[in-house]
Amino acid sequence: MRPSVSESSAASADTRRAQQQVRCNRREFVFGTTAAVLAAASTGTAATEEPIEWDNPYKDIRGFNYQPSYEATGYAIWRYFQPDKIDVELGRGKRYFPGINTIRLWLSVDAFVVDPNAFAANFETVLQLLAKYGLKAVPTLFNNWHSVPDFGGISEEMLRRKFVHDGKKGTAPNYVFRPYLERIVGEHAKDERILLWDLCNEPHNNPNIKLTLEWLTHTYKTCKALGAIQPIGVSVQSQLKDVEAISDVFLIHPYGAAGRPLARFVDFAKQRGKGLLATETCIGSLNDRARARTIASDLAALAKHGIGFLPHVLHESLVADCHRPQFGVVHSPGAMHFINMDGSLRHGHDVFNKF
Repeated sequence: MRPSVSESSAASADTRRAQQQVRCNRREFVFGTTAAVLAAASTGTAATEEPIEWDNPYKDIRGFNYQPSYEATGYAIWRYFQPDKIDVELGRGKRYFPGINTIRLWLSVDAFVVDPNAFAANFETVLQLLAKYGLKAVPTLFNNWHSVPDFGGISEEMLRRKFVHDGKKGTAPNYVFRPYLERIVGEHAKDERILLWDLCNEPHNNPNIKLTLEWLTHTYKTCKALGAIQPIGVSVQSQLKDVEAISDVFLIHPYGAAGRPLARFVDFAKQRGKGLLATETCIGSLNDRARARTIASDLAALAKHGIGFLPHVLHESLVADCHRPQFGVVHSPGAMHFINMDGSLRHGHDVFNKF
């Protein structure tokens, strides 16, 4: 039995979450450790620095993360593929948000290894559907965010066994991830429907970041060797220095953006001569009005600093953090979807179109 949550208590709880951004979870980041930054974040006050003048090649990116509504895990989404439903949901997105131009897709290596041909065909189908609506793709190859139900992704145990031991750090003939990269990245290495490749979602959730970065470095080099002409990045909460060498573009998750020193990210990217894109933002809420305020606050801050954005998440889904209580347990990030399961738009969420 799931506990009932009143709108007022949900709004209050989500307001506190929005104000107390220093807590560590998958949907937020902290840049630096100075007391001033922490104080600003914890009180919800915006950073006072002026935005840096900067011609970010990703400043005009507008779109969303997308999880199809019909399943709760990456494996199930891609194995029990429903292209007609995906078509409808992407169409809803374009109807409610006509200015969007990009969708971040979450792929599944688990589904690929079970049936490579089917997965490759399904990926191609989604690319065709995106093109139908004038949308570019940001395919996320691997994931390191884990919740309940678990979307599926990497772990330290997996990397130790499949990358180091069995895979001899990617050089073994039976290295399990090589066929996946060859088929998905290699066959789409010059595909103009793909804006960029996202190597991994939130790799720093793995405590063994040294091993994770070693694996990501090998993955980055493999994608380059396969001839990928699209930029490659890694979606991190804030740890840009860690992934600088394997990022053609910097990808960040600025939840609570209005209270963050975004100019530091801009300055770092500008100094390195690389673009900057927010591949997740806008923490969730069960209260539509509270969530709409968060959306307006985050997107205004990102737009002010010339950072394009892909909030999480376009459509209500069985995937964790993407739904109301009737579709599964609701965790601390709240309901992060913009479009409801029945196809209606959440109240006030059209504020996205102002930015």
